[in-house]
Amino acid sequence: MKLKKLFSVIVFFLIGTSLPAQEAQNRADLDFLYNSILKLPSYKDQLKNDKAYHQLYENMRKDLKSSDEFEIYLRLLQLIYPIKDNHLGLWRKPDSSFRFKYLKERVDEKEVMSKYEMYPVDSLEGIYIRPGNADRYVLFRKMENVYYLLNFKTGIVELILNQSNNQTFDAIRFMGPPVPYVLYRNVKLTNGKLTGLNFQKLLPQTYAPINFGDGKYEYKVLEHETGYLRLSTFSSGNENIKIATDFFTKASPTINTRYLIVDLRNNGGGGDKTSGQFYKFLKKYDGEIFILQNSNTVSNAEQFIINIKSAKKITTLGELTRGTITYGSNYGKTIDLPSKRFLFYPTDMKGRSKDLAYENTGIKPDISLDAFGEDWIKQTIKYIKAK
Repeated sequence: MKLKKLFSVIVFFLIGTSLPAQEAQNRADLDFLYNSILKLPSYKDQLKNDKAYHQLYENMRKDLKSSDEFEIYLRLLQLIYPIKDNHLGLWRKPDSSFRFKYLKERVDEKEVMSKYEMYPVDSLEGIYIRPGNADRYVLFRKMENVYYLLNFKTGIVELILNQSNNQTFDAIRFMGPPVPYVLYRNVKLTNGKLTGLNFQKLLPQTYAPINFGDGKYEYKVLEHETGYLRLSTFSSGNENIKIATDFFTKASPTINTRYLIVDLRNNGGGGDKTSGQFYKFLKKYDGEIFILQNSNTVSNAEQFIINIKSAKKITTLGELTRGTITYGSNYGKTIDLPSKRFLFYPTDMKGRSKDLAYENTGIKPDISLDAFGEDWIKQTIKYIKAK
């Protein structure tokens, strides 16, 4: 009896001491993240001295006893969601030994398919695929402002979408080892595709092809006095700056057509060290300029469009850009939270009000192109001929 009583006392002691330790660890992560956020240019622009935001933090500190690290992760995200800065990131630190218990849901595939397969292309809910993958998914409303993307084959929830405004979502993507979950900000449904994620609606029609040539940059002359300039990245790594500069030096003297198509589709951005030379050239260009953009036109590529449109008359064609424009990071560094469980990706660049106006929403094209028609270059040439 004495041994049993002693064992009970030890268990009680261990439980009693582990809970405060767990709470202290969670609180340390929260405090660190909060104080890191206070230093961000985006916070200073939007929420500095905001009493409601500070109260949110204080309320969160009162209840952090959970030993479920994913629950703590969800709580930490509450400090990021109010900030209009889509370059911010927070994810589980890579750890190949970590075993995450994925969310699962039971559904009847035939019943669900019959319900959702006819949903229109502009409906968030519906049946989805991943290009190059045979799996099928259903995206459905789990609760108010929260949606799940479920893999039929595994029953695993691969994506949680949290509605941040009318058409924009903050998404938690479940990846598998070594990074089990990651935050994706500013996810939208554009022409049946979830922007920034490799998921698209299962549709009877096919998307307009994108036939890029080799390399990151390309210039060629097409029909009808039309030149074609493809700029696939503005990455400011030293290697790419050299590639871009060498291309510009060789190609720019030959670019002199009456009409010029500048293709910024799938340009994930970068910096002015790369994009600046192209901007200066196009600002002085004598011919008419037509810029192709899509939902994968992001960050510095979006700034490029904003800058060039304010400098001269151009025409943009395609679809909405991503709307991840303002702030960004000069160095691309991540920061360990004290517990070493999570990584925070801060931004350090100052924002411009003219960019912030398009954050989340994206830049609307002057001319919308048919996402399910022929190649957009051909559609653009037809538009030019019809002018």
